[in-house]
Amino acid sequence: MLVATAGHIDHGKTALVRALTGVETDRLPEEKARGISIDLGFAYWQALDGGMIGFVDVPGHERFVRNMVAGVSAVDFALLVIAADDGVMPQSIEHLQIVTLMGIERGFVALTKCDRVSAERIAQVRGEITELLAGTALAGAAIFEVSTISGAGIAELGEALQVQSRSHVHGSSDTRNFRLAIDRAFTIAGAGTVVTGTVVDGAVASGDRLVLAPSGKEARVRSIQSAGAPVARAVAGERCALNLAGVELDEVHRGDWLVVRAMLAPTTALDAEIRVLASEAKPLRHNTQLHLHHGTARISARVFIAGQRAIAPGEGAFVQLALDHPICAANGDHMVLRDHAGQRTIGGGWALDIAPGKGRRWADRQPLLSALQHRDPAAALGALLSNFGHEVDRQHFEQCYNLKPDHAQTLYQAADALVIGKQQSLVLPAQLIADARAEIPRALRSFHQAESESPGIRPLELRARLQTGLSSAVFQHVLRSLADDRLVELAGGLVHLPGHDPGISALEIELWRKVLLWLEDGGLQPFSPAEMARELRISAAATEALLKRRCKMGDVCRVAEGRYLLREQLAALADWAAALTRKLGGKGFTAAQFRDAAGIGRNLTIKLLEYLDEIGVTKRNGEFRRIRADYQRITGSEMS
Repeated sequence: MLVATAGHIDHGKTALVRALTGVETDRLPEEKARGISIDLGFAYWQALDGGMIGFVDVPGHERFVRNMVAGVSAVDFALLVIAADDGVMPQSIEHLQIVTLMGIERGFVALTKCDRVSAERIAQVRGEITELLAGTALAGAAIFEVSTISGAGIAELGEALQVQSRSHVHGSSDTRNFRLAIDRAFTIAGAGTVVTGTVVDGAVASGDRLVLAPSGKEARVRSIQSAGAPVARAVAGERCALNLAGVELDEVHRGDWLVVRAMLAPTTALDAEIRVLASEAKPLRHNTQLHLHHGTARISARVFIAGQRAIAPGEGAFVQLALDHPICAANGDHMVLRDHAGQRTIGGGWALDIAPGKGRRWADRQPLLSALQHRDPAAALGALLSNFGHEVDRQHFEQCYNLKPDHAQTLYQAADALVIGKQQSLVLPAQLIADARAEIPRALRSFHQAESESPGIRPLELRARLQTGLSSAVFQHVLRSLADDRLVELAGGLVHLPGHDPGISALEIELWRKVLLWLEDGGLQPFSPAEMARELRISAAATEALLKRRCKMGDVCRVAEGRYLLREQLAALADWAAALTRKLGGKGFTAAQFRDAAGIGRNLTIKLLEYLDEIGVTKRNGEFRRIRADYQRITGSEMS
């Protein structure tokens, strides 16, 4: 069990830890000279039953609150220290607020320096403490009257801590990936770089390969110490020191994390649920600059409030935090918000979405954030699958909840969900796939009955006819699976049922052969129905009918009013755009550059590029365009 002290400066936190453990936690020369704690101190106490209790001694001065927050970021138990002579002081209040915001729900109060005051004064301060704790997670916590000078109450406090330690349940080390928040880094002669911190999730063993987050620097664990002794393994809830290979001291900073490669997901944006302290005099306003304390890090951030201009004291809301520096977080990570000057605590909360999508309205994200309020990943998964088009980005979900793949797979099976795709796997209800597999052939039968002369339907048009809501990726997966099972056929960019005969006449086949021969010498220029009718000596009506039919078949696409291209010509022009994108890079290519490369007139170039924008092959940004990486999915067999 890890215990963190909390309380005002000079209320005896360090002396109390020394009385309990025999360890002096003030290690810096300045701390010894000034007699106050400046940085975090650590001590371990071997309990009588063989268990180990770790202590994090935090500074009490208001100037070092940031160090205090780092110290309580991953502890299990709070020991609020209040001196009987001073009573409740400013940092007594602020430290208790921070303990509450960090989600620490267990603790004791040590009423120190009782040898200096009367029984009446002790009773008075006990009343102040009871009032202070009311409405917090520590309401009703036991108060121990102690003196580090006489030793009174120390044994009783120690015995009570041992009882708490025996009942303490560590975090999971089997279902979550390893994460450790670094609070110190130093070198040891002959060993190299050593980092210390608390294992927040998972477990680590000698020889494990990890990465520093957010930098991504790789490291190997040479050896591990816990409570001052070598160990082979450290698990969630334990403090440890890791001797690292492959990392220099100047590459490590307090606030960094050690994580497995799968959890390296640095972000400068974070969706969170926060609450403003009721003691605040003013509301927290939208677009306020502040300091975010997460893990052992302090980062400058700007807060954007969902759907409102401010959060009133004592109230909460969904927010998005824009960070000056990237962090690696997980759903449920607690955080503290302090004003930009670093003088007071404003509020706090916990992370929800560690990689919020860009460009989505808050109203659209509300169901997602509500689902991510569940700390239990199984409950969150169920809520996500029921609310969002029934599909979940697998990598995002597993990173958000820091899940080991095998445990995540167990959750998917329990939720009767399927994982589809390889590069960007999606999780969705199995029933959704079953419904789509049944509906697509029904939709095709209806289409063939209505348009028996058409050889098939374009995939995007088919998708639009479905009652079952499917994203493009899921629809393509279902369509391919039906084709693999020979329940549908894909040909020429169209979908049809097996055995469907559109009844194309021999006359039309011969006419289309002449069209293809005529277009062989036309290069990549879009052609018009009038040109086609004149060259082939057929009527305008017959030309229009043929082009309309071939558009439905996917052989021809209408790129502008009165202008057409063969599917093969469109694919070739898209290849030109791809080559230009690779050649020019950066911002992309202009219409003039595409015109010169493809050899098409200016007016037709503009119309063609607008068509490519419309079907998603290219994306325009000002005067420049870039081609999407998977453009061949659109211009090839899956062209819309």
